Amino acid sequence: MEVTIILQEKEGVPVDMPEEWAGIIPLKVFIDEATKMVSQAEEFGVQFRLVGGLAIRLHCQQHNLEDLYMRMKRLGENVSEITDIDGAIAMKHRGKMDKFMEKFGYFKRATTLSTAASQRKIYIHPKNWWFVDCFYGAMKFNHDIELDLNRLKLDSPTLPLAELFLGKTQIVYMNYKDVADTIMLLLGHEIGYDDSPETINIKHIAEKYFRKGGYAWGFYHTVNTNLTNIRNVLPEFKELSEEQQNTIRTKIDEMVEYFENVPKNRSWRARAKIGTSKRWYRPVETTATVGEFGIFSGKHLLEKPKD
Repeated sequence: MEVTIILQEKEGVPVDMPEEWAGIIPLKVFIDEATKMVSQAEEFGVQFRLVGGLAIRLHCQQHNLEDLYMRMKRLGENVSEITDIDGAIAMKHRGKMDKFMEKFGYFKRATTLSTAASQRKIYIHPKNWWFVDCFYGAMKFNHDIELDLNRLKLDSPTLPLAELFLGKTQIVYMNYKDVADTIMLLLGHEIGYDDSPETINIKHIAEKYFRKGGYAWGFYHTVNTNLTNIRNVLPEFKELSEEQQNTIRTKIDEMVEYFENVPKNRSWRARAKIGTSKRWYRPVETTATVGEFGIFSGKHLLEKPKD
């Protein structure tokens, strides 16, 4: 969903932006607002956690990747690096979140059938700079990522790294920014088997999402195929040094091997025999899904946004 859609739908609310920004909102403004929102929501009794590109950006700040992040140009030249604030809450906090965001100064976009079905709420900045896309109970994309309150409490101001990783790699139609975000996430963090700080817990991912049932096979297939495609196109990312590429390859190989070797149940194996002849994911209609590109060939993974 593009910011312009939100701005057009809320009539009578002008975009009141400082002239010196020249239409490009500084990253620091997003970070300051998002972290303040998380902190004040906590005081209000809501565990609001950041997801998506901004969350990954925050998690990578402490790993000396700033220069690489800038050179990757995830959204292209002469645009804001981030366009909105994505977040998540537990199902039990959805009513509280409405009250908190109103107190915080945002107004809620009217709920539609689409937002209700996908368990999300949209809140618009009082000066129309951006919107906050808040998921509750689960992130329902091509595959579902559950938002358990105990998991939300593991990290702050973002979701745990396992969920941040899945938020990108569950996308059947990945685009350049999704691949760039995944690369940065892998480059800046360790692969492990628990929820240690700065560690992507692949044991939790495999046990929770990849082991049991036909749906689990589909989730596994999407993530595994995306990881393989990203590994194959790494040499085309000229911003990455050979050492950085090797680091990412090693982590991808470890993840793929672990996911393959986790014991699967009978229904998983039965669904695997059917394969991709039957759709294995929930369609999500976005601009990125229009066209022929899928996870099969990995083409367009390197297609950077045009100015």
